[in-house]
Amino acid sequence: MLEMRNISKNFEAVQALNHAHLKVEKGEIMALLGSNGSGKSTLVKVLSGLVNPTGGEIYIDGEAVQIKSSADARKHGIAVAYQDFSLIPKMSVIDNIMLTLSPCKKNGQIDEKKSREMAEYYLNELQIDVSPDAPVELLMPSTQSMIEIAKALAMKPRILILDEATASLHADEVEIVFSVLKKLKAEGTSIIIVTHRMSEIFRICDGCTILKSGETVAEGNVNQLDLDEIVFHMTGKYPDKEIGKQETKEKNHHLQLLLDVKDMAMPPKLKNVNFQAYQGEIVGIGGLDGQGQSEFIRVILGDHNYTAGKMIYQGKEIRYKQAADAVSDEIGFISGDRGRESIFPLRSVAENLFAGNTARGKLFAYLSPKEIDSFAKSAMQKYGVVAGGLRHPANSLSGGNQQKLVVGRWIALSPKLLLLDDPTKGVDINSRREIHRILRECTERGMSIIYVSSDNEELLEIADRIYIFYEGQISALLAGDDRREEKLVAAMLGIHQKQEEKGKQDDESKN
Repeated sequence: MLEMRNISKNFEAVQALNHAHLKVEKGEIMALLGSNGSGKSTLVKVLSGLVNPTGGEIYIDGEAVQIKSSADARKHGIAVAYQDFSLIPKMSVIDNIMLTLSPCKKNGQIDEKKSREMAEYYLNELQIDVSPDAPVELLMPSTQSMIEIAKALAMKPRILILDEATASLHADEVEIVFSVLKKLKAEGTSIIIVTHRMSEIFRICDGCTILKSGETVAEGNVNQLDLDEIVFHMTGKYPDKEIGKQETKEKNHHLQLLLDVKDMAMPPKLKNVNFQAYQGEIVGIGGLDGQGQSEFIRVILGDHNYTAGKMIYQGKEIRYKQAADAVSDEIGFISGDRGRESIFPLRSVAENLFAGNTARGKLFAYLSPKEIDSFAKSAMQKYGVVAGGLRHPANSLSGGNQQKLVVGRWIALSPKLLLLDDPTKGVDINSRREIHRILRECTERGMSIIYVSSDNEELLEIADRIYIFYEGQISALLAGDDRREEKLVAAMLGIHQKQEEKGKQDDESKN
């Protein structure tokens, strides 16, 4: 029914897809798997018209088709429900579901009665108990995910793609979605599921296609594969049965404990998280997207409030009410989302570099232009920020230099603890290496660094220890010889937890 042949896509020097292929029959549910950076999302975006490939062909019902836009995708009956919602926050539930689909009267006006009936049908189908007139920004994340799926279903697609759309759903909501998917399958809809939940794959999927480094490395029936084989195809190695558990490693026994998080919970994103960071080390945080990593470091920063557990920082229990309190306590934060959380795009390079100082300073204190320029000039030289001048706007810099600017802003303040959330996302390789070099030098001077990354290779390269998040919990801690890709991927997929659960069930059956 659907066949993608030799799909390639280059983003400048990055080869996101390399002659990848995918085939889905009518009435088949296909799992699309791969580690972070394997090309899954890019392949989905090619099919949905958001990314135009540099090579390859797409066939539907044996006929070659061109998909150059989302309108082309809709014309061919393709709908996608994304983990990163395509919903418009300020709009109502009904307007989001019916966006581009609203039926019109003969005079060209939208038929509001029919639009409401259609929206309510899909809300009932997915058992979503909300007012159709409620703004989606006021709803829980899991409810927003269900509405994202309802929006895709309202297009009545021939090909439905769920791109990690079940990641934030609760168990009962997953059951509802699966029931609907089985119904669609019986009606002949072809379904592609991108998910990190291995149990979902074996429950609902017929076929499985695995990507690695932009290439299709395996495909076949789900019942012909087990978890170890999936990890092997994703990494090239079979996982060990024992994955590193949370223990204080010998290499840290002589280091000072800087941060100790105990039984932290922030439902539904975080559940009983125990985490430690020692002075002078880089602690990595890995996991597939949306497993609670970003929420965790924002809790440390004071940007989110936790409901249970405690944090001990520098020997004292702390609970910051806002991020400014953490900054005053010598904690820095660098986000990979430069546009939203890091850069003041229209402000000068000098002002951007000095922004961390202002956060630590007194309210309404006078800032001397000479002081700002002197600080900024020193930071630019020290951290290799290439800019036309101190007065140039920050958005005139390249992506790599913008991120070095943010790194320089915080490191120049010498925080005791630096939090980084995927800081090299979208950064060129040379800037990434430069950032890594700067961070290693910081740990030699005693700084502690908590480093979230969606890039497995980067984590293995830079981190002394790596905590893996899976569904809001830490599934494993990898250190020393445990720091290997196959173990990292196995932990990302929750395989260690499943092995422990199976072991407990076996013990209970024996007793």
